[in-house]
Amino acid sequence: MKKTLFALPPAILMALPCIVSPASAAQPVHAVDVKSFDVGGVKTGMSVEQARAAMQKNFGVSADKIEASKSATYQVATKITGSPQVMYLVYENNGTRMQVSFEPRVPYDKSNPMAAALISYEIPWTSDNAASMKEAALAKYGPVSAPDTNPIWCEKPLPGTGMGCEQGTAELKVASTKLTLIDPAWQNARIKFMDQQNATKPQF
Repeated sequence: MKKTLFALPPAILMALPCIVSPASAAQPVHAVDVKSFDVGGVKTGMSVEQARAAMQKNFGVSADKIEASKSATYQVATKITGSPQVMYLVYENNGTRMQVSFEPRVPYDKSNPMAAALISYEIPWTSDNAASMKEAALAKYGPVSAPDTNPIWCEKPLPGTGMGCEQGTAELKVASTKLTLIDPAWQNARIKFMDQQNATKPQF
């Protein structure tokens, strides 16, 4: 057997481990309960009031320091709820920025019409700040889901690849000095609802 192996061309010998054991290339991954995570006290699914209160507490500021942007009449949030709704909450101070983006709840809830769907937090870029952001995220959220280039936590990591999360599932990731938490379920529900509302049959 040894004589046979040594007789093979060098290129084949180099590729042999992959051919013999493809499973050895698989990257270890594990799912994380991303929907339980918070960024500055804000979790996905929170109402506008809950998110604003959490931001005030986290940054130690009054409500007027949190800027709110409302939906226009032509936007989906207004169409679903029947009135303008807060689409974004933003806090900015000396290069630090936190934004919470909302989606209309489907089915519609008059007493709680909007839900936090995406949360981002960013600090000014320096190499030290990037290292601190990564260190703080690992300390707060625990082991990552996959050994990706940047820390990433997945509700459903792509199995065996180590290349991120399944499309349309909750994830939290760190890239340089920016941290982003997203739960696409809220957007997906809104898209499905609007597709149903706009469904029609050709009449020709």
